Amino acid sequence: MLAGLMLAGANMGAAHAAWYQAQTRHFTVYSEGNDEKLRGFAERLEKFDYLLRVVTRVTDPERGSPVKVYLLSNEGKVKALARNPNIGGFYTTSDRTAFAVLSREAKVNQFDFGAEEILFHEYTHHFMLHHFPAAYPAWYVEGFAEFFSVVKFPKNGSIEFGHVPMARAPGLVLGSPYPVANLFARDTDGLSLRDGDRYYGTAWLLTHYFQYKEERRTEIAAYLKDVADGAKDMKPDSYFAGGLAGLEKDLKAYMRHRLNASVLTPKEMKIDAITVAPVDPAQGALIEDELRLINHPRTEDLPGIVTAIRTTAAKYPTSAYALALLAEAEWAADQKEAALADADRAIAIDPKSSRAYAVRGEVLLEKAHDSDAETDWKAALTSIVRANRADTEDPVPLALFYRYHAMRGGKMPDIGYDGLFKAYSLLPQSPEYRFSFAHATAIRGDYKTASILLDPIAYSPHGSDMRNAALRLKAEFDAQAAEKEKSAAKTGNPAPAS
Repeated sequence: MLAGLMLAGANMGAAHAAWYQAQTRHFTVYSEGNDEKLRGFAERLEKFDYLLRVVTRVTDPERGSPVKVYLLSNEGKVKALARNPNIGGFYTTSDRTAFAVLSREAKVNQFDFGAEEILFHEYTHHFMLHHFPAAYPAWYVEGFAEFFSVVKFPKNGSIEFGHVPMARAPGLVLGSPYPVANLFARDTDGLSLRDGDRYYGTAWLLTHYFQYKEERRTEIAAYLKDVADGAKDMKPDSYFAGGLAGLEKDLKAYMRHRLNASVLTPKEMKIDAITVAPVDPAQGALIEDELRLINHPRTEDLPGIVTAIRTTAAKYPTSAYALALLAEAEWAADQKEAALADADRAIAIDPKSSRAYAVRGEVLLEKAHDSDAETDWKAALTSIVRANRADTEDPVPLALFYRYHAMRGGKMPDIGYDGLFKAYSLLPQSPEYRFSFAHATAIRGDYKTASILLDPIAYSPHGSDMRNAALRLKAEFDAQAAEKEKSAAKTGNPAPAS
């Protein structure tokens, strides 16, 4: 389906400006400061989601967890939070949500990356992972996201996409395109800033080329299908007329011509009501420290995060939100007794605090594992169930419910698998939930499906320990699937359908 498209250190806990929130069907946008353009920004995000659904023909009404978008007051804060001086925005997942962090500052010039371009790129990845999780070549994953990164919304109501990402133009024009053979042979891991820019630019150009050159579409469609199907010993040269050398020659010629863009004129686009309101003062005061907590902090940073949250929470003693967040931070920092006490304080204020009950469940689950006392197991399960009842769309209690049964041992009840499946379904972009669900699927004997579930991680464009682990686990599942089919063939009984 996708082939057919072708598609400076800032103190994060410092001064607190007022925060505003825009709520839409698919997004929750938080903006630092009273941004009068917040509603328009949120509306464009919904239009962008609509665009992706139309061009990919996604009609699935399932929403999944809304993506949270945080617009910070300046790019320095974004870089400090990301612990990376070279990026202007980023997207990732926590155990509860997918979120993006960007700056409200305007682009410096047309060759700069704007907040919307960064977000559109990252949301395209999010969308693909939700609706089209599969193995794709690294260049196509990034090229597809770049293809949709520059979208314009004229006053006539149309949506324009496929425009040249001007931030990539200098790398393509001044630095020349990245060699196509190398593009097909590698991912983005280890590239210098200069070569990384050329890689992304050429990936966009190649995706754009296949979008508008019909005679090449069947070639790339066949190639992408074989990659997704795990075809062995693939030779990219054999898929394209003239081989990769011929493809590169045609691509360079294509670049010298005026490049087209596409226009979508929506006939039935309906944007649900968008509400804009001030954020609760306690939550607003804690947003930046909460981001530090959920953005995969280093172990050595956790005590400082706890201290910062505790200091702010003390200013809002009646806020269940602040106490639940503090409990979560204390649990992450291995301050178990404090975490349990503050979770209980939050629950006393708000008996429907799913977050507080989830922290309580985690603390008590570890206690039950150590003691193996029936009363402790029961207390842990009670907290987990109450967390789920407080918010049935929170994936954390669902995953905890599965973990509870796994830790107790014995046969996993179907309801345990169902809970994990829903957690994964709510947030399939989370590598942790995807790993857990793949493991659970393998335990049930469906090794083939378990292997496929790992494809988006195993074939990520970016190197990581998790990607290496996914590749190793895929190899194990593939071997077990082959052995199962072999055994079934020997006995004359077909293997159970996946």
